[in-house]
Amino acid sequence: MTKVARYVKAASAAEALEAKRADPSAAYLAGGTYVLAGDGRDKPESVIDLGAALPRGLALEGAVLTIGAGTTFQEIAESKDAPSCIVEAALSMVNRNTRNRGTLGGNLGADKSCSSMLPILIALEAEVEVVSTSSPQPRRIELEAWLRARAESMATARASDILLRVLVPIKEGRRAAYRRWNRVSCDLSVLGAAAAYELESPLKGEAITRLRIALGGLGPNARRFPALEALFQGKPLPPREDIEAAAAPLLRPVDDLRASAAFKRLRGAQLLADALLEAAPVRTVP
Repeated sequence: MTKVARYVKAASAAEALEAKRADPSAAYLAGGTYVLAGDGRDKPESVIDLGAALPRGLALEGAVLTIGAGTTFQEIAESKDAPSCIVEAALSMVNRNTRNRGTLGGNLGADKSCSSMLPILIALEAEVEVVSTSSPQPRRIELEAWLRARAESMATARASDILLRVLVPIKEGRRAAYRRWNRVSCDLSVLGAAAAYELESPLKGEAITRLRIALGGLGPNARRFPALEALFQGKPLPPREDIEAAAAPLLRPVDDLRASAAFKRLRGAQLLADALLEAAPVRTVP
């Protein structure tokens, strides 16, 4: 097992990028709950500590909630500015000790299937503000697009982005929910489901529109599911049993140590039905 041999504590994003240019193999370190987890994985030999370099905290300005990448999950859970669906996603992060260390930026950067925050942020059409060694000026990009680009960069060992902020539109009339399943209360999410949508005029039978669905735990990464969205877009939501029956055949989970594919298919469809039927207004402040 490798051990960390070189450590740089960056005082700013610019300093972190300079360190990354000098040592492209170095790993960025946020809260350390993933990179330094004692799970038997090899650790990076060189790390760049971003703890002092990342913005921290939440701010609701108009219709946009901005969350600094250095914000911990516990800070998100305790924020009065975060809507309930984001608070619930933050609280799904294992236990308070981990939430006190784990950061939003680290969770998104790891891009794991069990991510506590990715499904709801994808469903809410979040954007991210990032810098990189090739583009040191902050730029905004859709979260989904950033994850795709970053996955391609990781495949060729070129990832150098530093996530600075997450920007979440908090739109009037938008409803959303996040639901998850885990084996025990202090465990990572085995499955996660998020849905966000708006309701059309009651004259049209409460049909849902602008539906976005994201699921985690079915494959290597949490992602959006347009095929599931197409089942319900523009129609009133059917009863729970019909949602589950329609969604389950479209899920293609993998077997792993956490659960069988058959279980994930059935439980994932149930979580999706929960999220769709229990979605609450996102904008809860004046």
